[in-house]
Amino acid sequence: MTSCAPYLVLLCGVLGVARAAHIVIVPPIMFESHMYIFQTLAAALHQRGHRPVLLLSEGRELAPSPHYGLQRYPGVFNGSAADAFLQAKMRSIFSGTLTAIELFDILDHYVRNCDLVLGNRGLVRALRRQRFDLLLVDPNDMCGFVLAHLLRVQYAVFSTGLWYPTEVGAPAPLAYVPEFNSLLTDHMGLLQRMKNAGVYLVSRLGVSLLVLPKYDRLLRKHGLRPATSMHELVRGPSLWMLCTDVALEFPRPSLPNVVYVGGILTRPARPLPPDLQSWVSRAGEHGFVLVSFGAGVKYLSEDIASKLAGALARLPQKVVWRFSGPKPKNLGNNTKLMDWLPQHLV
Repeated sequence: MTSCAPYLVLLCGVLGVARAAHIVIVPPIMFESHMYIFQTLAAALHQRGHRPVLLLSEGRELAPSPHYGLQRYPGVFNGSAADAFLQAKMRSIFSGTLTAIELFDILDHYVRNCDLVLGNRGLVRALRRQRFDLLLVDPNDMCGFVLAHLLRVQYAVFSTGLWYPTEVGAPAPLAYVPEFNSLLTDHMGLLQRMKNAGVYLVSRLGVSLLVLPKYDRLLRKHGLRPATSMHELVRGPSLWMLCTDVALEFPRPSLPNVVYVGGILTRPARPLPPDLQSWVSRAGEHGFVLVSFGAGVKYLSEDIASKLAGALARLPQKVVWRFSGPKPKNLGNNTKLMDWLPQHLV
């Protein structure tokens, strides 16, 4: 099991103190899997004497806990609206809409929510009164960078994926570092390197011309001082924690302030629920396969679900599939559907 302790020591180093720290955590306004990670991180910080506070929109479901405090605000999403919105985007993508169009719509909602946060004077006063020592940012929702600047507090990044682009100063030799979404590996011929360079340039232009300027406009709108740019804020964190592992990524140069913290959610295994344990025990010598696309993807089109069910039915292994839609007609006898499954136990 991977312990959180080394990374919490690094966080204390960012603070420069050995006392209990007051830490505000800014999770993204959607993606509940990210919230689960931040809950776990908050609990670990509390166990070491720190005081974490989660900044959440009103109505977002989160059980009260002695491990963290909650600071609420009226945002663009309340209750389960964020998950419904996200699943609608998934349906649209699977129906043929360009992924980039839906991603920019998600970005627009992030920016609108950030505008509400920055313009909420009561919220800003409440946050300032608490005199936080550190702000933890999830770069999936970049408002945390702006909020840290507004509160004039040190900030560190906890990325729940490999959000590690050139914008943060990371070296990216295009000959062997595949750009995100290029579908390439670290072994590239001339044509593959040309493709990688093309995807790299499109990505940089997209971030520089379409993403960061949206937040730059918020900086100007709310008159944040001292004047800065979003590009400078993204490069400003003292520490970047990437919730992945080098064993799962292609080799690439790194930076001194970047650490890989994959596996922080691992725990000693507990017994499986009886029905699942019985099913796993009948897997035989071939074992079983677990299929899950994460909490953010609960919907698959009927065509994709049918094709996947047919492919899984041909496997010699048993299959447990986290699936919430209508049962595919061609589902194999070797496949068990579950709305939710304890992946860390399986």
